[in-house]
Amino acid sequence: MAYNFFAPKPGRLGAFPNLLVGRCDAAIGNNTTTTYSFGSHPARCYINRAVVSAGTVPVSASGTILGVLKKYDASANAAVTLTGNVDLEALTANEGTAVSLLSSLTEAQKTLDTGDTLQFVVTTDNTVGTAAVDLYVNVELLVLD
Repeated sequence: MAYNFFAPKPGRLGAFPNLLVGRCDAAIGNNTTTTYSFGSHPARCYINRAVVSAGTVPVSASGTILGVLKKYDASANAAVTLTGNVDLEALTANEGTAVSLLSSLTEAQKTLDTGDTLQFVVTTDNTVGTAAVDLYVNVELLVLD
C-alpha cells in the first residue's frame, strides 16, 4: 500500500519540513520584555510559517501583552523581526493561532542558518493578572541542505 499523503506538495519538492517547537516556560514579567529562545536547527532552513498557542491565555487587566517572533542572526549579531505583534490576550485557550511572516522580509531574512536562533519576545506594559500556561510557538522550517 502506497502512502501518497506523505509526498511533498507542489512547490515544496526537495524541501523536508521540520517543526521547531518553542515552549515559553518562564513567567511573563510585569512591565517588561521577556525573551524566549528556542535554539536552532543543525541544517540551513527556510522559515515557512508559525503558530502560537496557550493552554491558559495570559491576561493584563489594564495593559497589553504582545509577542513577536524574531530570528537572531549569528553572523550579523542582530535580531531580525519576522512577524508583526501577536496579541496574546486575543488567543483562544488550547487552540493554535497562525502567525503570518512579514511580507517585507527578504529570502536571506527568512533563512535560518546554522548558528542562528529563533526567539519569541513578549512585551507587557502593565501587570500580568493571569499567567500564561503552556505557551508554545511552533515554527515550520523547510530544510534546504
